[in-house]
Amino acid sequence: MKDTTLISVVTPIYNGSLFLKKAYECLCRQTYRHWQWVVVDDGSTDDTRRLMRELSDSDRRVKYTWQHNSGSAKQPRDRAVFQSTGELILPFDIDDRIADDYLQKMLDRLNETDADIVYPQMLFTDIVTGNIKSTLPVEGFDISSVYKGSDLVKETMPEWRIGCNGGLYRRAMWVNMSWLEEHDPIWTYSDEVDERCYLMKAQRVAFSKAQYFYIVHQDSITNKPSYKLFHLLKNNTQLAELIKQKFGEESEEYRLANQKVLYGWRSMMAYYLQHYEELFDADGQIQHDLSKAYAQINVSLLPLKDRIHFLYFCNEHVLQTFMALKYSPKWLKEKLMQHFASEKYRFNVIRKRTEEQTKQQISNSYAEAERKPHVEPYAISMFCGNTASGGLVDRLRGAVSLYAACKVANRPFRLYFTHPFQLTDYLIPNEYDWRIEADEVSFAPSQTQPVILDTQTDTAWERSWQREQFTKALHEGNGVQLHFYSNAQFCYDDDFSGLFHELFKPSAQLHESIDHILKQIGGPYLTISARFCNLLNDFNEETYSDPLSKTEQEQLIAACLSQVKRIHQQNSHLPIIICSDSITFASEAQSLDYVKIIPGNVSHIGNDTVRYYQYYEKTFLDFYIISQAQQVFLLRGNAMHNSGFPYAAARVGKRPYSIVEF
Repeated sequence: MKDTTLISVVTPIYNGSLFLKKAYECLCRQTYRHWQWVVVDDGSTDDTRRLMRELSDSDRRVKYTWQHNSGSAKQPRDRAVFQSTGELILPFDIDDRIADDYLQKMLDRLNETDADIVYPQMLFTDIVTGNIKSTLPVEGFDISSVYKGSDLVKETMPEWRIGCNGGLYRRAMWVNMSWLEEHDPIWTYSDEVDERCYLMKAQRVAFSKAQYFYIVHQDSITNKPSYKLFHLLKNNTQLAELIKQKFGEESEEYRLANQKVLYGWRSMMAYYLQHYEELFDADGQIQHDLSKAYAQINVSLLPLKDRIHFLYFCNEHVLQTFMALKYSPKWLKEKLMQHFASEKYRFNVIRKRTEEQTKQQISNSYAEAERKPHVEPYAISMFCGNTASGGLVDRLRGAVSLYAACKVANRPFRLYFTHPFQLTDYLIPNEYDWRIEADEVSFAPSQTQPVILDTQTDTAWERSWQREQFTKALHEGNGVQLHFYSNAQFCYDDDFSGLFHELFKPSAQLHESIDHILKQIGGPYLTISARFCNLLNDFNEETYSDPLSKTEQEQLIAACLSQVKRIHQQNSHLPIIICSDSITFASEAQSLDYVKIIPGNVSHIGNDTVRYYQYYEKTFLDFYIISQAQQVFLLRGNAMHNSGFPYAAARVGKRPYSIVEF
């Protein structure tokens, strides 16, 4: 390589504004000057977008792209590679650092060895103290030699003995080398599986003394309880399959990969038991993933010490019980309750846990708020961004429920809906004026009383209990402003349609769009809703239904289309409007000549923070179009979400509603 060889430094970024300046300064201090920085923003909601645009406008070496969130670092990193133009690729994470001579040393080593890949010295550095906690390659590893890449695979299992962050790659090592995009969805740790693909292809791999500082900090995903940590289980089993295909079932590499699956299962089981209260939303998916990983372990390939320990508790449930006794006896008690009294468990355990979580999330809003000279004792339905509030229907049914209770208690009702948009952009008061300005809302503890109530079971008893709790709060909270954080649904037992229309009507802009859609349809119609969440891997939402494989996705889409065709056969004189969170399914359905879709952006207000009118308009259009259909259907099959959206819309319009199970 020449001294003018262009090195493309590629960086995925998500809400990295705090680290951006230092990362850029790292590159500017490089003694080797021939670099470009290609940054792909994976849907940041902080100041990253503005700062990166300013930077790319002022420095032609910086190339910046923003995209909707993909939920992984791999996808935006790969996109950055394909947008780059350098002969060499160097991945660089936004919160890490490199020595000033890093690029020069890495290039020198590549030229010296004619390597396909050069790996650095990786130093794990505490962000607070700056102390080096550990280094890779491990002590005793010969960094002076040049290796065949496939020989190094063993050095990455069951634990990493070499450091791969910040490696320097010939472009061919990266382009068209993705294992996962061909076979499986992209997981949080998919890049680690790809790294083995690069090693298997590389004929020559060398190591440099160039220093890459991997910053260890508390904001890292690896230090926060998150379902995405359990993607490690999926990646370990994918890696084992990859190793088996390349090296064979009798190889040392496969034995080590199998051992890695065991160690991953054991560590994630312990982590789950220690943090299950913080991971309760993902409990079912986590247990499924743990069981699936356990089933992949080949006991006969384990080392003797692991085999003895493993065989002693050869049943997964027995082993899980013994681990629970060690890490979390409380988990056992809850699991028994969940098994024998599931509704009681959700109401008494999950509901209380969710409400405590909400209480903690809103606490900062009230902790240091100052008193206001005067506040009106309104009962306010609160959706202002200080806690997770769910989707549109969760919010609207909570607001309508409170309004119903306020009418009975003769208490003035208000709706404070400001996040992620002002509700009045789409819905405005109809018969009752529920609007309230920010300066009318007090968060001072002496002037307000938060009321937190979460819905967990769709039972008449719980709806009755919710009504009692609201009524009690409205009567006891005299003289203070009551802030209700709730998705209560007892309004469904009342005249939900009448209550809804007393509160809401479309804004002028939304009304115009609704009329436009109805004119395009041109007459009576049916609607079919389908909520896939993440199943088709085209809608990033913080739910816990992982993407299906490509084959399973195709099968699910085909099954849904079969139901659409069946419904059409029974109602052949009516067009069908598809309302779905999957653009993939909607596009497939639109190929049928009797199917239409409502144009616009698919969004979920509980997951997005974008602030412009058109971004969320389709959500409201879908709602009102469903509410005026001749008949409303919801498709349910193979882990699809039991969406309350079409049900609420059908109730607003008093339309027939059916769930199609298949």
